[in-house]
Amino acid sequence: MGAEAHVEFMTGCLAIWERRNKAIFEDGEWRADLVVRRVRDLICEMADGGGSGEGRTRGVVEVKGCWKRPVGEVLKVNIDAAVMAGVGVGLGAVCRNDRGQIVWCAVEQGGVEMDPAEAEAATILYGLKEARRKNNSRVILEGDCSTVIHDLQLRRKGRSSIYLLYNDIYAFCNFFDSVSFNWVRRDFNKVAHELTHLRPWTLGSRRWLDSFPLEIADVVCADSINITSLTFGFN
Repeated sequence: MGAEAHVEFMTGCLAIWERRNKAIFEDGEWRADLVVRRVRDLICEMADGGGSGEGRTRGVVEVKGCWKRPVGEVLKVNIDAAVMAGVGVGLGAVCRNDRGQIVWCAVEQGGVEMDPAEAEAATILYGLKEARRKNNSRVILEGDCSTVIHDLQLRRKGRSSIYLLYNDIYAFCNFFDSVSFNWVRRDFNKVAHELTHLRPWTLGSRRWLDSFPLEIADVVCADSINITSLTFGFN
């Protein structure tokens, strides 16, 4: 598939997915012309490189920080935590397969107070528990808190409160055939980040196996254009 055809295909998939979610969750309206219009708008935006200069015939799309697919039968669970003063803590976990599709996602929101590092560790434990609930056996836990991820990679131990969470994580890993921990930049972890801030804020856990929240589905679709740069032309 050529570069231009690849762009048209991916933007078409994104536009269809957006319209599907809007029809289900918002206006209930399914119209092919709206899908076509959205595809045209997306391609024009990319051709302009985010600008609106007239007469521009070639464009470069730069996608910085695309989520990376796992290899083989391993599932990747991206996690993130949101600590909001006076509100509470949100723990988000989203599991995706080697095709980039969501397998499940979950969020737990509560009024407890935690420091950011403890919240990140709690989110990793939360992600492991959700993966265990779904009988996933081989997982990669991926997050953007370098301190916590590096501690877990080195299996560090200590006496402060965060190490109690680490010990629970180490113990829970025994339920899986394989578990590894990856650190990524925040822009590689956008889906989990959006999940932690999901509105309305609802105390307790929410889980999805299909019909995912619109905000999450849209970010996954945009994430699926997993390229660093792409040059294409228009007639």
